[in-house]
Parts: sequence; structure tokens; C-alpha cells
Amino acid sequence: NGGITTEVRDSAGITIVESTGPGDGAVPEWAVDPEPSFSVGTFSGDSLYQLFEVQGAARLPDGRVALVNGGSGEVRVYDAGGRFLNSFGRKGEGPGEFQRPALAGVLEPDTLVVVDIQLRRISLVHAESGFLESSRLEEDTGGALFPQGMFGDRTILVGGGFYWSSDSGGELTDGYTRQETSYRSASLDGTLAVDFGSFPGSEFFMRVQRSGGGMAMSASLIPFGKYAMTTVSGDMMYFGSGDTWEIQGYGTEGQLRRLIRWNREPIAVTAALLEEYVEEREEEAEDAAERREIRQNLEEMPIPETLPAFAGLHADALEYIWVERPTPPGHEESVFDILDPDGVPSGEARLPPGSEVLEVGEDYVLTLFRDDLEVEYVRVHLLRRS
Repeated sequence: NGGITTEVRDSAGITIVESTGPGDGAVPEWAVDPEPSFSVGTFSGDSLYQLFEVQGAARLPDGRVALVNGGSGEVRVYDAGGRFLNSFGRKGEGPGEFQRPALAGVLEPDTLVVVDIQLRRISLVHAESGFLESSRLEEDTGGALFPQGMFGDRTILVGGGFYWSSDSGGELTDGYTRQETSYRSASLDGTLAVDFGSFPGSEFFMRVQRSGGGMAMSASLIPFGKYAMTTVSGDMMYFGSGDTWEIQGYGTEGQLRRLIRWNREPIAVTAALLEEYVEEREEEAEDAAERREIRQNLEEMPIPETLPAFAGLHADALEYIWVERPTPPGHEESVFDILDPDGVPSGEARLPPGSEVLEVGEDYVLTLFRDDLEVEYVRVHLLRRS
């Protein structure tokens, strides 16, 4: 592995995969075409091509691309050339309507599984005939219902969000907080399948205001903070918090089955790095007063000594795991370390600046791209594995 050594051992039934060695240029590069072979999205013009709050997309076996356009509450389908074909759903609470839909997976060949986070509902939507049926997620599936993927047994992994209610216990206070988050799997009929338990959640800075009997709160992610990352691959759930370079693998029965570790040197958060981060945030302001407010708010927050060990997890169609490296300010290109299905470093890949991974197939990467005006595009980039 070009200077990377990997040791695999068993400890009480848990497979531990531990790698040491350099993380850049030590393995073959998987080529991702910088220019997309498919692109949907526009700033102006036909509304059927305008995207807003895309919450997942999938490429179907015949090349069609289906996506969930959260802003309009629609499931849309485009042909392999990017031409609009079908739209199903709208904002609402009736059958086939959505409030906060997100794609959870695809039942082969072309039935989409959509989870509505707000309505606590699983809907099946056929890419040609539209809405088929829906089931309500039972209460014991928890409160943070963000879909993370679908296992091979067709159960859906949900969770990972920040969830708090006044009757859930605990007190919210100003300042740093890191609550635990939970993950559970649910069957397509909405019943609880497996409770995977609690995990370290994301690092937030809370601002809580109480007035009379009411309360208002806002939560901001900590600059360079840690956050929960999850992906589903076949019959495995992979979790990482970014505290250290460790990925935990759980089977569909909820048991820890694999630990993947890589002895990588963390990137220090220097004063120059922090200043560059603050300046990037200030560029989003509309006037001097807003710039001052952004800087002041950031100066109140605790700053970690290092960047997270990694910044994202994605499993591809062949069960390789794509681990996104943390991106310091000023470095827009996304770089991924790729582990084979056993957890051994096997490649690295680079995506065009501004790209967020939605799905990785055998020979393509499906991304969500945002331009300087925050206009959204769903794109397909061809992938050549080394």
C-alpha cells in the first residue's frame, strides 16, 4: 500500500483493522472526471430545473436520476441526459405529500424510499407511477429521524440529529454543549427493528433566552468542531465522531463487529487558520454591522486545538468506504481516503470544489454542487477505480 502497513487482529469477536503510514499519495488515485456527464439545476428559467434543499438523490439502473427536492416537497425524476420526466408530491400532510422529505434508499429497480422527518412517515414512491404507500414511524424509533441509509435487509437507519424537547429532561444552558445522539433501524412498516444505542453527537454553541414562560434558543456548530458521521454499507453501519481516526462498524443486529483505525497526525488549528475561517464567514455578511456580529459571535466560542480526524463517511456500491479528509479554510477541494470492504486503505479521490457526495456507484459519483450564489445542482461525475 505504498508505505501504509495494515494489521488485522481479532479481539473478543471484534475485528480490529489498524493502519499506519502516510495519508497522501501512498495509494493509487481513483480518477473522478472534473466535468460532469449529467447536470440538473439552474438559477432562473423553468422551475422544474430549479433545485432547493435537495435531500438525497440516486441514479437508477437505466441512468435516470431521482432526487428529493425538499424545498418544494417533491420527488423528481430526470432522464440520463438531464431532461425532466416526472414529479411526485408537494408540500402537505396528505398521502403522497411531504413536509421535510429525505431519501433513505432505493428498492430495486426504481422505487424510492422517502422518510419525512417532520411527519414521521416512510413513503414508497415509484419513479414512473408515483406514490405507492406510506407507514408512520413508531414513537420508539426516537426523535432524531434523519435517514442515514438502507441496509441490505431493507431496514432503514435513522438518527444522528440534535434532538431536545422540554419534556425529554435535561437543561439547556448557554455555551458549549455536546449531547449524545442515537441511531435506530426501522422496517418499511415503521416498526422499530434495532436500537444501536447512543453515540457522541455534534459540538454546538447554544444561546438560550428565557422570557416569562417562554424560551428561544439557537444552536451553532463549533468552528472545526466534531460531529456525528454515519453511513450504511450492506449489512453494516459505520460510525465516526472525528475525535480520533477510528470508525466503528456495527452489524444489523446492533453489535460492534469492526474497529477501523489509522494512525494519522491531526491538523492543528493555528491562529492563522482560525482567522482565515472568520474571514470566510465575514464574506457572507451584507454589511459592516453584520460582519462585526459574526466575528463577535465566533470569538465567544471555544475553539478546538485540532481539526476533526475526518469530515464525512460514505459507502459506495461495492462496499468501499469513502472517508472525507477535513478541509481547512482556503482548501475547497474535497479529498477522500478510500478503504476496501475489509477496512484497508486502497485509494484516494478528489472531487471538484463545492461538491458534496450524494451517492457513489460502481463507475460514478453523484454530487450536490452549490455555486457562489448558493444555487444547487445535482451532477454525475464518471469514476475510474484504480
